[in-house]
Amino acid sequence: MKRMIRRRLCMVILTAMLLTLFLNYFVQIQSARRGMHEEALDNFKQIERILDQNEQDTARARQELKQDCFIRAKAAAYILQSHPEVIPDQAEMKKIAGLLQVDELHLFDTQGNLYAGSEPKYYGYNFNSGEQMRFFLPMLTDRSLELCQDITPNTAESKLMQYAAVWRPDGQGIVQIGLEPTRVLEAMKKNELSYIFSLVTVENGSVIFAVDPENFRILGATQDALVGKELEDVGLGPEQVLSSRKGVRAELVGVDSYCVFAPSGSVILGMARSSVSLYRGVNRSTALVALYLVLVALLMIVSISNYIDRYIVDGISSINRKLTEITVGNLETTVEEDSTPEFSELSGRINLMVRSIRDNTNKLSQILDVAQVPIGVYEYNQRMRRVMVTSRVAGILGLAGDEATQLFADHALFEEHLEAIRQNPLNEEKGVYVLPGEPERFVRLETYFREYSVLGLIVDVTEDIRERRRIEQERDIDLLTGLYNRRAFYRRMEELFGNPNELGACAMLMADADNLKQVNDRFGHQNGDRYLQGVARIFRSVCSEKSVLARLSGDEFAAFLYGCANREELEALIERLRNVMNVETAELTGGEPIPVRFSAGCAFYPEDGEDYASLLKCADTAMYKVKRERKHRELEE
Repeated sequence: MKRMIRRRLCMVILTAMLLTLFLNYFVQIQSARRGMHEEALDNFKQIERILDQNEQDTARARQELKQDCFIRAKAAAYILQSHPEVIPDQAEMKKIAGLLQVDELHLFDTQGNLYAGSEPKYYGYNFNSGEQMRFFLPMLTDRSLELCQDITPNTAESKLMQYAAVWRPDGQGIVQIGLEPTRVLEAMKKNELSYIFSLVTVENGSVIFAVDPENFRILGATQDALVGKELEDVGLGPEQVLSSRKGVRAELVGVDSYCVFAPSGSVILGMARSSVSLYRGVNRSTALVALYLVLVALLMIVSISNYIDRYIVDGISSINRKLTEITVGNLETTVEEDSTPEFSELSGRINLMVRSIRDNTNKLSQILDVAQVPIGVYEYNQRMRRVMVTSRVAGILGLAGDEATQLFADHALFEEHLEAIRQNPLNEEKGVYVLPGEPERFVRLETYFREYSVLGLIVDVTEDIRERRRIEQERDIDLLTGLYNRRAFYRRMEELFGNPNELGACAMLMADADNLKQVNDRFGHQNGDRYLQGVARIFRSVCSEKSVLARLSGDEFAAFLYGCANREELEALIERLRNVMNVETAELTGGEPIPVRFSAGCAFYPEDGEDYASLLKCADTAMYKVKRERKHRELEE
């Protein structure tokens, strides 16, 4: 026993040490990944800030270029209007363009034809000469317009230019100037990913890159060797980039790495760090913790082993031998271990507990009798024949004196009797059984097995079952008509359509009591209730056991017929329902009978719907069609 305790102690300490190491390693791994994730997000934000700033600079440069173009175009228009004699002189036009510091100067007539300017090679073009030129077409119909085109390739040479055009003050033509957007293009170059990544600093073993989400090509990276490569070429899959929000392991260019991705505008930014670099500090820290734990574990094992050997093992062995005798049913065994005050006290407690166990049956019977709880408890040890029972067991099971004495004297006979009861279970509730005889009674049986001991609980639940049935009856039945209410009807539909293979040929009827308002107004609501009861009698008179009848609301009824062999059988039932309705009456308070009538619509399964909701809707539509036709006939009459 000493050896076993020492071995188990070592196993417990070793397990605790390994769990501690694992937990420490796991926490540090997660901390390293979390730190890298935060660092990656900071770098991504830095890149986004650079992009935002560059975009703002580019937008500012564009706006300034547009304003500059308008100013130069208006200045050119003013000069040419003041000195029209220079218009035919191309050299003078070239000089004016140079003075205004524009790359191109063009004059268009009122029809949009280019007839003069600093570039003779463009003479003859007009506003219909290409997509770039058509931008200025609206100026021909609206002389108040001043247009400046975004940077775009020109029509003749596809050279990037920015053009602005204004009308001459005298309205004799349009003056257009063109500038090469050098400054804007330089600002746009700063938005190129190669420029952005050149500004980002990462530690050794890390790389930041941008991925095109359309073709999964690397557009830029802090390592030039990655630029232009497909994701699969470097060891990453598109699904890893798209689905990973907190990080993913991957073999990046053959190196085990941890990667973090985040969408940023039109690209996906990623940061990868080699596992060697990421976990370098983790491994060193884990090794130190392991060393400390080994030293502490050795010290604990030596100290605890000495204490166990000296104070615990011998006493435990002695008490364990006595407890073994008690657990197998020998309740007369006495424990007398006094090697330590604690063991002496424990021995006394065990002896007291054994005596208490011997008296438990009587005590429990007294408690249950005082509490007047219909519960019986039995217990027996499989090595002994007698069954220990509380006083109420015989009464609950309906056992006579001699029969009870015989059953309680032999646990095998007692179990046979219980097994006979278990052959008649109550389907409404698991673990509840119907006792033989009248009146009908119900018991709940619970059995617990503990090695050689069997403990059982017998509860008289007759009143509970009766009360529950009464509550269910009140909950599900419409008190006026005796039919199902709406909630019970829908619950039955769920149960039936939960196993559609057993439905057979089915039909759903929706009915609405005719003229109920007139009956209420003329004869009073009491007679209106009798009128509704007449509708319920019609339904009950023709419907079989395989039908569900319900009053869904004030004057609205539903009947679901199922389990029929074919549609002809269903139609015969429905026709029979109509025939009964034609002769049914409701007797008013004074004894005067009035005819009971209703409008009904029908839907067949599965032709009109494969679920009860569809059948209800279809039958409801059919019912309202019948009501409209009836009202139309009444108006014609």
